Amino acid sequence: MNAMTLRENDHINEEMLKEIEEYERKYLRPSHRKPKRAFPSNEDIVEAIRNITGGILTRWNAEQLFEAVKKYLEDRGFDTSRVTEGRVWRLATNMVKKGMLKVID
Repeated sequence: MNAMTLRENDHINEEMLKEIEEYERKYLRPSHRKPKRAFPSNEDIVEAIRNITGGILTRWNAEQLFEAVKKYLEDRGFDTSRVTEGRVWRLATNMVKKGMLKVID
């Protein structure tokens, strides 16, 4: 029960109401958190790799791949705090093995 609902009931004295409002201001912090964003799945990362490289992995792509994938996913609203370079490279390597990504020197 907060001060607003007590005000509506009008069966509490003014002094007690001020005390409750002061307590709420001091000790009950409003939530200023941003809504949680989703973590990207492996499929989301594979899609990012495919869109960034265009299906062809070159020397330039390889050097910039991890940062480009993180930026791509962040632009689409994902939380990339748990995306590691090893995970991106594992997925890219699997894409090469499956023939989904070509490597050109």
